[in-house]
Amino acid sequence: MDIFESFNFDNLKFPNCFVDIRLQKRTNNIANVENGVLEEVSSNEQAGVGVRALIDGAWGFSSTNDTDAVQRCIDSAYRIALATSRNSNRDHFKIDPPSIKGKFENKVKIKPEDISLEEKITYAFEIEKGAKIDPLVRNTNSVCTDSITEQLYISSAGSELYQKTTRVYLKSVVASGNGTLQMGYDLIGGTRGYEILKEKSLNDLGKEACNKSIRLLSAKKVKGGEMTVVLDPKILGVFIHEALGHACEADIVLQGDSILEGKIGEKIGADGVYIYDDPTYQEKNGSYFFDDEGIKAKKTCLLEDGILKSYLHDLETASRFKSTPTGNGRAQGFSSRPLVRMSNVYMGKGDHKFEELIDIKEGLYVKGGRGGQVDTAKGLFTFGCEEVYEIKDGEIGELYRDASLSGNTLEILKNISGIGRDFLIGNPGSCGKGQYVPVDDGGPHIRTRALVGGE
Repeated sequence: MDIFESFNFDNLKFPNCFVDIRLQKRTNNIANVENGVLEEVSSNEQAGVGVRALIDGAWGFSSTNDTDAVQRCIDSAYRIALATSRNSNRDHFKIDPPSIKGKFENKVKIKPEDISLEEKITYAFEIEKGAKIDPLVRNTNSVCTDSITEQLYISSAGSELYQKTTRVYLKSVVASGNGTLQMGYDLIGGTRGYEILKEKSLNDLGKEACNKSIRLLSAKKVKGGEMTVVLDPKILGVFIHEALGHACEADIVLQGDSILEGKIGEKIGADGVYIYDDPTYQEKNGSYFFDDEGIKAKKTCLLEDGILKSYLHDLETASRFKSTPTGNGRAQGFSSRPLVRMSNVYMGKGDHKFEELIDIKEGLYVKGGRGGQVDTAKGLFTFGCEEVYEIKDGEIGELYRDASLSGNTLEILKNISGIGRDFLIGNPGSCGKGQYVPVDDGGPHIRTRALVGGE
C-alpha cells in the first residue's frame, strides 16, 4: 500500500486499548567535502511504520520498513502491550489524547527537490573555498545537507494528521595551526528551503569559520576563576538547552535525575528571567506543527519571572504528573518510540543595551559554546567556549582561548544581573537522548557569574 493513502480506522479497534501509528517517508541529501575532496555525496529515501499500543499502563511498540505490513505491525504492538500489562509491576496510568485532523507543511520558497545534487555539491565546494583563505588552514570540512520528512499520524482516538517538514543545513568546520591547532566553525539551518542562502553567502560561511580559527591561534589562555561573565546568545542557548532544558524533561524528573524535581512554583532564577520551549517558532531547526503523539505544538513557559512554571511532557508523563501534554513527545524516526524532547528553547529578551551589560570593572565576554557535560541530578555543568574576550572598565579587550564555563544551574540563573534587548536563535543541531531529533536554541546577551576554567 502507499503509506499515505486513506486508512481504515476499524483496524485500530481493540478492547480497552489505545493505538497510534506513524507512517513516515524521509528523503536525505548530503554533499560533504573534506580538505578539498568530495568525500560523500548521497541521496537516500527511507520509509516505514511505527505502531504503539497501550493497555493498562503498558506500552507495546512495533516497527517495520515494509509499508505493506501495517496490520501485522498493529497486531504485534497489541500483543506486546497485552503481554507486558500482565507481567508489569509499573503503576498504571491513563491517557486522554485528542481527536484532531489536519494537513500541515512548512513554507518553503526554494525546495530541495528543485536543486540538483550537482548544484548542492558546488555549494559545499563554495563553502570550502571560503574556508581556505589563509595558508595556516590545515583541515576543512564543508557540508550541505537537506531533508524532507512526510508523516501521517493516525490514532484510535480519531486523529489523522499529515505533516511535511523540510530542513536545510550548511556547515563549515576549520582547523588551523602552526604547531598547535585551533578550531572554528559556522553554520546556518532550519525548517526552510534553500532561500536560507540569502541569510549568509556560502563563501562567507567558510570565511567566518576560518577567521575564527586563525584569531584563536594568537590568543592567550585565560586565567581561570569565578567571575562576572557576559554570555552571547549562542552559549546562552547551549546553557539553556543542556543545563536547564534536560532537567525540565518530565521523564528525567520521574527517574529522579533532575535538580528541578518538586520545584514547580518555586523561584529558581532572577527577576525578569523568562525561558520557553517553542516548536511553533517559525523556520527554526526544532519547529513542528504536531509532535509524534498527535499533540498540537505549543509554546511552553518553563520559567516565568524566575519561577519554574512547567516541565516538558509527553502523554505518559502528563498523566503521571496529572498535567497537560505540552507537545514534546518526539521520535528520531518511525523505528523509535517517542520520548520527552525539547524543540526550540530560548530566554526572552530584556531591556539592557550591550554597552550596559559590559559596563563592569572586570570580567569576560563569552561567545559560542563547544559542547560539554551536564549532571541534571546535581545541576552541574561544564561547557567548552569558542571565544572569550577580556572586559575591563566597560571595554572589550584581549581575546583568550581554550576556556571552559562551569557552575551550578540554579546559581547561574539566580545570579543573572542583566538581560539584553537583542535576540537570536541560531544554534541548529541535533540533540541526543538515545535517539537524535533536530533542535535549536538562543536568546539575548546576559550577564551572570560563573566559574571559568583556563590556566
